[in-house]
Amino acid sequence: MSNSTTHHDDIRLKDVILKLISIKQLLWQKKLKIIVFSVIFGLLGSVYAYFKKETYEAHLTFVIDESQESGGLGAISGMASQFGFNLGGASNGTFSQTNIQEIITSRRVVEEALLKRGIIDGEEDLLINHHIVFNNLRKKWKGTNIENLYFTSNREEFTLQHDSIIGLAFFNLTNGNISTSIEDESNIVKISCVSKNEDFAKLMIESLAHKLEEYYTIFQTAKSKNTLDFLSFRADSVLLELKNAEYRYASYKDANFGVQRAKGLLEEIRLKRDVEILNIMYGEIVKNLEISKFTLLNNKPLLNIIDSPTLPLKVNKLSIVLAFILFSILGLVIYSFILIIKQIINAEMS
Repeated sequence: MSNSTTHHDDIRLKDVILKLISIKQLLWQKKLKIIVFSVIFGLLGSVYAYFKKETYEAHLTFVIDESQESGGLGAISGMASQFGFNLGGASNGTFSQTNIQEIITSRRVVEEALLKRGIIDGEEDLLINHHIVFNNLRKKWKGTNIENLYFTSNREEFTLQHDSIIGLAFFNLTNGNISTSIEDESNIVKISCVSKNEDFAKLMIESLAHKLEEYYTIFQTAKSKNTLDFLSFRADSVLLELKNAEYRYASYKDANFGVQRAKGLLEEIRLKRDVEILNIMYGEIVKNLEISKFTLLNNKPLLNIIDSPTLPLKVNKLSIVLAFILFSILGLVIYSFILIIKQIINAEMS
């Protein structure tokens, strides 16, 4: 049985070698056609490279500074918590590296970035309007109800057409123009933007970074800001109560000056006690209000830009010679593959 298996393996190996030899002979016989097809394919590649518009590539790298003076801040928060106040401090989990990448290319951030103003070709306008102009979209819209569509920074004025167009711009930008990456073993985030307009690529990437910092700051300081707003409101109301209590106490003292009655003395003690309690309350609230202000300042993260795009940007342009070589190789592979498949099919059919 072992000899039979060995003989069977030898036959299969022999068949493979014969197949390879026949394929080699076929390719050699068709070498002129293969060369011609490769050259034609290479010429098509050169034509494609010649007419393909150049693009500009902008990059911005940054790290988010989340450093907090944990020791001092922890002590302050602990002291404030004794009086029932939560000074906040958002969790960093929401802004993990992966989440930051998703947030940068989220619809909300990209659309708000498109609604920022910038100067392109000497004209200042919203980036979304610039995007429409240099992509010649108005020519495509000619004769339609959106031919003269124009964007303003007030989203309340947006119509269904505005939402559709800016949504389409978001889809196009996030599917080939805007990308993010994180450097290995570091917290450095890199944003890239590719565009046919050099100024737009630079302005768009800077606007994205600005909107990310805005969104990040709002989220990180939300709890501290709520606490600060509550303490400010409470301080005003307690101060008003304190003034009223002081006024009642002073009025009672004036009305009963020189009168030494036990019942009157008791009322005076009560009014004085109210003033003292409200004074203590107001003092503690003001102290915690200042602590809350300090906490809010410490909780504001900083988006530290490492490298920002500067003009002129990197130009992406496919060389005509390189395109000819690459497309020629591709044509050679495609035509050879077709010949081989065709031979295999003919051999199986015969």
